[in-house]
Amino acid sequence: MSDKKQDYNDIMQVWEDEVENTNLTDLEDLKLSRMSAYLSDVRLNLAETPADNQLQADILTQEALNVEFMLREILTLRRNKILNAALESKNLGGAMALSEEEMYNRFVRGVDSHSKFVDAILAGTSTPKEKKSKKKKPKDSEPIEQDASEDIEHVTVRFLKPVDAFMGLDDISYGPFKKEDVVMIPTTNAKFLLRDGTVERVILDMEESD
Repeated sequence: MSDKKQDYNDIMQVWEDEVENTNLTDLEDLKLSRMSAYLSDVRLNLAETPADNQLQADILTQEALNVEFMLREILTLRRNKILNAALESKNLGGAMALSEEEMYNRFVRGVDSHSKFVDAILAGTSTPKEKKSKKKKPKDSEPIEQDASEDIEHVTVRFLKPVDAFMGLDDISYGPFKKEDVVMIPTTNAKFLLRDGTVERVILDMEESD
């Protein structure tokens, strides 16, 4: 197996840390991707084990089951910590994978929406008041154009290696980029680049992001 992938002991250490800590531990996309790749390698080795080598098959089967159990529990524990933090409006200290951060943000928005719903009920109205859109209503003869980028979330990343230009999920061309370039790209594109170590997340301070 590649030395770039987390070995069994590394995965066990991540699992033990997550179980023993009440706070969220650091787990970035690249580390998670390597642990997933290790499990895939174990399963591949099991599939390629000769039928007459039962001992090796049994060892690999147990290893795959153990790794699958640890990964599932790691991600379940992290999910619960993230949701509890969102409910309690607590800041999370540990680094989240991008998909975890998306879940956290969606849940925070849901909690906020529910709080407004409660306020509306207590105020004697059935639903919270919505802000009126300031967008100009198009005439019947005018086609309705929608900016695809409005519905696509973006994330700031730093490139760790040069990359050729690519098409974003918002139908905008990005790049080419040099090493150390810091840019905002669609979240979906960023997930793939984070998993193979092409980029790393750049977390902006609250002052910068406001």
